[in-house]
Parts: sequence; C-alpha cells; structure tokens
Amino acid sequence: MAKKSLIVYSSHTGNTEKVAQRFKKAFETKGWECDLFRITRKTTIKDLPDYNNYDFLCLGSPVEFKLPAEELMAVLNPKHGPFKVSEKPPQPEKIFFNADSKKGVVFATYSGHHLGPKEPEPALVFMESMIEHAKFQCVGKFSCLGKMFDGITGWYKDLNERPNDRDLQKAEIFIEETIEEYYQNS
Repeated sequence: MAKKSLIVYSSHTGNTEKVAQRFKKAFETKGWECDLFRITRKTTIKDLPDYNNYDFLCLGSPVEFKLPAEELMAVLNPKHGPFKVSEKPPQPEKIFFNADSKKGVVFATYSGHHLGPKEPEPALVFMESMIEHAKFQCVGKFSCLGKMFDGITGWYKDLNERPNDRDLQKAEIFIEETIEEYYQNS
C-alpha cells in the first residue's frame, strides 16, 4: 500500500502554491499518494483533512511580518477560551518522537525585504511547533524567495522572477532527499 502525504498551505501570490505543487510532484514520483489542501480566509478547523490518515505532513505559508499567513494561524492555532481565575489551564501533553513517528516538514516563501535570508526563520519555527503539536516530527525546513504584490525589492533585486525554476528544483530535491532519508526501506 502506498504511503500517503498531505500538503497543507496558504498562498497569496501563488509562490507557496508553486512550491506545494512541486512537493506533490516529488511525492508522486517516489510512489506516494499526495493530497493538497489550501487554507483560505474562509477555511475553518472543521474543513481540515484528518491528519491521522497520512504518513507525512507538509505545512507551508508565505511569510507575513515574520510569521505564517494569518489565515493559516487562525485555523491551525485557534485561540482557546479564557479560564476562570480559580481554574488551572489544561496541562500540555508531552509529545515524544522516535524512529517510528510520523514525519513532516515546513516550508515558506518570503521576499526578504526586511531581514534578507533570515526572514523566514521565525515563521518556520512557528510552523514546526504547529506540526509537532499534530504529532508529526518535523524533519526539515525549506524556504525560497518569492515575489510580492507591490514589487518591493530590498535585499533581492530579482523577486519578480521568483520562485524560479531553480528554486522549484531545489524544493523537489529537498522532498526527494527527505523521503529517501526517512522512508527508503518502506
């Protein structure tokens, strides 16, 4: 039976969607079934696919003010109700990973006009915690440049052409190598 992967992403200008589609191509080349699920402003937590049906989870977003897209944050990190002063908040569940744990990766597209190559780091770390709370061990992070709505350049002068074919080839290789490392004997 083929392994199953799920790619959950948000995309505003199409950059993150291009990476998600390239990831899907890489999974299918390796013999995996792969589903794409795009989060929009209308998506609710009830709309999400059941993660338990998948062996691998990819979570992707454009970087907005150093964080993942607002709609992705709203759906995957919903606010929990307030507690009465006399109540203790629920204790967090301890999550442990081992060789048999389900795996996942996070990915982001960014313009770099604020921090250059460091710009996606906070968003990637935040998304890493999101997939690990879904009980998928994060085994990789990928990011690449992408154009913005307003054509701002800053650190990088060729944003209107990004992600380019070379960026997307890197995305495909990233997933292929991750699958080979963790699932070569599956």
